[in-house]
Amino acid sequence: MQYYVCNGQIPTETQDEGYTAFIEYMDSGAAGDKFDGFELVARLHMPESGRVCVICKAADAKALFRHFMFWRSMFGLDFEYAPALTCAEMVEMQKEHNERLDDVD
Repeated sequence: MQYYVCNGQIPTETQDEGYTAFIEYMDSGAAGDKFDGFELVARLHMPESGRVCVICKAADAKALFRHFMFWRSMFGLDFEYAPALTCAEMVEMQKEHNERLDDVD
């Protein structure tokens, strides 16, 4: 699965209502945080700005939408998704890149 960094903006007018629903979601076991094709790694909140950052692993865009769609449709959260690499993946990619550069010389 691919890692993603997902940054969200909670509209001021729905923040209290959204966090009340979030309390219920967490208290009920947060079932949507792990399912086939999706796994939440971390969820970080910045309430002073209405921002949330989610680090997750997802098989595809449908898995991302499945996790975030409720919050978008009910409370108007906007999310931006960016694929991310682990340290091991980054090292592997850079080594491959360096080899290609050496072949050009």
